[in-house]
Amino acid sequence: MKTLKDYQSQVAANLFTHDAGLQKVLTYFFKPAEYDRLQTVLRHWEEKLASWDVLASEAARPEKLPRLNKYDRVGRCIEEVILPLETQTIRREVVKTGIFSNASETEKFAKITLLAQIGEAGVTCPLACTDGLIRVIAAQGDDALKKTYLLLLQSMEFPLAGAQFITEQAGGSDVGAIEGVARPVGDGTYRLFAEKWYCSAVDRFFLVAARPEGAPSGTDGVAIFFVPRTIREEGVEVVNSLSIKRLKDKLGTQSLPTAEIDFEGALAYPIGNPDDGFKNLMDYVLNASRLHNAANALGFHRRAFAEARNYAEQRGAFGKNIIEFPLVQQMLVSLLAKLTGRRNLFFASLKEIDKHGFLPTNNEQRLWQRFLVNMNKYRTASELTERVKEAILVFGANGIIQDFSILPRLLRDAMIVETWEGTHNILCLQIMRDASRFDFWGRVNGLLDKILQDWPETVLPKARALYLTARKRGAEMISPEQLKQPGWLQRHARRIVDVYASLLEVGNLVRQGVKQDDAGTLVMASYLVHETFGDILNGFVNPVIEALPEVGLALIREEIVKVDLKRF
Repeated sequence: MKTLKDYQSQVAANLFTHDAGLQKVLTYFFKPAEYDRLQTVLRHWEEKLASWDVLASEAARPEKLPRLNKYDRVGRCIEEVILPLETQTIRREVVKTGIFSNASETEKFAKITLLAQIGEAGVTCPLACTDGLIRVIAAQGDDALKKTYLLLLQSMEFPLAGAQFITEQAGGSDVGAIEGVARPVGDGTYRLFAEKWYCSAVDRFFLVAARPEGAPSGTDGVAIFFVPRTIREEGVEVVNSLSIKRLKDKLGTQSLPTAEIDFEGALAYPIGNPDDGFKNLMDYVLNASRLHNAANALGFHRRAFAEARNYAEQRGAFGKNIIEFPLVQQMLVSLLAKLTGRRNLFFASLKEIDKHGFLPTNNEQRLWQRFLVNMNKYRTASELTERVKEAILVFGANGIIQDFSILPRLLRDAMIVETWEGTHNILCLQIMRDASRFDFWGRVNGLLDKILQDWPETVLPKARALYLTARKRGAEMISPEQLKQPGWLQRHARRIVDVYASLLEVGNLVRQGVKQDDAGTLVMASYLVHETFGDILNGFVNPVIEALPEVGLALIREEIVKVDLKRF
């Protein structure tokens, strides 16, 4: 590329075809016949993504952002959020693909990791919210609720029109602090009085958390309700006694309407037994949303890497393309290695869910899967903003130009992904609380033992030795005695999760590389081991960095790597 006029931004056209890493992980987890079917599905999905990417960029223009329309042309209250045609089109087409009727969770979230590469776009959050609402009504809703609303939630009549409103000024992550009140009418319905502070995906159908009159304090007294935005009274459609006060002016996900809403006696239908409200909220709604959040984070991460690689392949400086410079190669390898490790563990978790069901009857398996969901959400999101920023830095000053690439929008959206569905601290503390409720440590250590059994001593011997040292050191620092001390546990919850999540991510990546006899995957696993478990000076002796002149371009381009693995 002689000048920027020659630059070709071609990433969006090949989001699946050019993603060798995703193809590898899917061939690892699926049998050949099933992978062939899935590959056909995802190639068809890829064709749609190219046009959706254009629509998402257009919808993000300031003049196209959602707006609040409180009254119709004759002054009737309608409390409606107007979305641009581009957002409406993507939502309708996503539903048309049958996203809610996939053969498996793995297939659904493979699609969503690709969909997220266009950014949030006012689409992926309502997709997550609608999915959670469908799951909880299907599992816990009464027959009338299912008959009246379930098909509408899955339909193109109101595409991706579900949402869940939990947060109030008194409590965000602290759901037990909710002050909203639900008053029984006497016919099985309630009237809802609440000021909800952070209501994303405002559209047609809402799940709202509130406290029935007389219910105890804390999470035990929280119930969940289905609240339609409009109801019919005497044959006329009217607003359901709620007021959308304003749309939030957010840092990111600006194509997504997020509002403050006052419920002023809105008609509400209980979802399941009100006494089980918090449990159902966690089991069906938040668990689903956290899977969606992780898929979004992985999609953002992948798009950021792909854009940076594409630019580095073309941008010339000092007589060569910048992809040939060692420091740029290190940035790109680091981006790809971290994506690969976390994506592998995410899909391993999805296969576990497909095997045992979204909500297993066995309590230990249920808690183990909740750990996997919470860990994946935390790990994929916790460094996402930093990863997108690194990709921007490959572009230099061009990386911060809004209409030069998608990356500035992804950076803003990434910050929102980090905050949604549980902060990093909340997730890690939840993992630690759950760990005391079943044989968590036995299960983790058993899995690490199996990983080492499948890791030949002749494959990445330096990385294996460092991995063993890290595991041993972790066990010494995170001893049973320390885990019995609540104060210590709270201070170090994130460090504990990071240690064992890193061990699982790297270990599972090695297993994949060994099974597929794939040197590229194994070299990236080695990179992660040395970067994660070595101290700051170990970067000078990281064997992958030393071998970048030989393997760097092949790794970044996701080509076949030929190298003596005993060096690593």
